Amino acid sequence: MKKIIYICYLPLIFLFTGCKKEAVIESKAGVSLPVVTNLKLQKTTGNEVKLTWGIPSSISDQIVQPLSVFIEVSEVISVTKTVSVFSTTLANAATEFVYQLPDAAKTYHLTVKLLGNTKVVDKNYSSRIYSLGQTVVYTK
Repeated sequence: MKKIIYICYLPLIFLFTGCKKEAVIESKAGVSLPVVTNLKLQKTTGNEVKLTWGIPSSISDQIVQPLSVFIEVSEVISVTKTVSVFSTTLANAATEFVYQLPDAAKTYHLTVKLLGNTKVVDKNYSSRIYSLGQTVVYTK
């Protein structure tokens, strides 16, 4: 009899507990960095490309200045797959970067993010903050 009760009621318990609606987390509390502005890709000589961008003036005073800039280059393998081929961090709030493409016949996504540290350090959380990334696409 106990087996029949478990077999009948256990799926109902899982159904009701699994369908509980939780509030959506919009963003992490605390300071954040804005995205870079006016990100542009310019093809230069040979396999080189030049990235330029602007750094917004609305940076919180709770962030250590000057900011760094994180750049990641990903090669597009297929419609649903990319592979990271290069990443670097530029110091002193850089606003341009020249990159030598491994193969100019392929397609690449170049992503630029601001990177900073908070002035107030909490031992339970990282003080490193990245902005959302802006991406440009290089195609042949």
